[in-house]
Amino acid sequence: MFGRRSPPDSTYLRSQAKSGLPVAPDVVARGLVMSVLEAGEDARERRRLGQLLVDTLDDLAGLPACAVVVADRPQVHQHDGRRLQSKTYGYYRCRFAGGAVTEARIRIYHRTAVRQLVISPKVFLNTLLHEWVHHYDFAGLLLARSPHTAGFYARLRALADALDVGFVLPPEPDDARLASTASAADVRVA
Repeated sequence: MFGRRSPPDSTYLRSQAKSGLPVAPDVVARGLVMSVLEAGEDARERRRLGQLLVDTLDDLAGLPACAVVVADRPQVHQHDGRRLQSKTYGYYRCRFAGGAVTEARIRIYHRTAVRQLVISPKVFLNTLLHEWVHHYDFAGLLLARSPHTAGFYARLRALADALDVGFVLPPEPDDARLASTASAADVRVA
């Protein structure tokens, strides 16, 4: 038997309501996006360029610093022996001190889950922007959690459009079930 759904909490409603552009990207941010897309497959170079892009977005939005880590390893995943069940492209993690975000970090897995090929530049950039919007939610909107609401995806789409990146899309329905986990001391969002 199916139970009633709980009404959305205030964090969910605030996330849902904020659908505008999280930051107005400048020519530097747009140039860095192009550099990320043209960088090739080297994990260190992608990390360097990704960090420059995140630093630029953080400065433009007035957010605290967020480190970028590119793990040159396969995506964390679950496989049932016949097919891939789920995979994690990357995640955002931060801590809170005195109500402010500290030790913020975006981690991106550089290789595909099963075949262990280097992820495409578009997947890398899509993941980086997705995780940066989580950073914006915590450090900019001061949300207690960063749920994958329609508002979250509207912010991501607005950012991608402002950066002239037309391929950033919400996840496929199977990927959408990757839930965020949050506590007062440590936050990790998939």
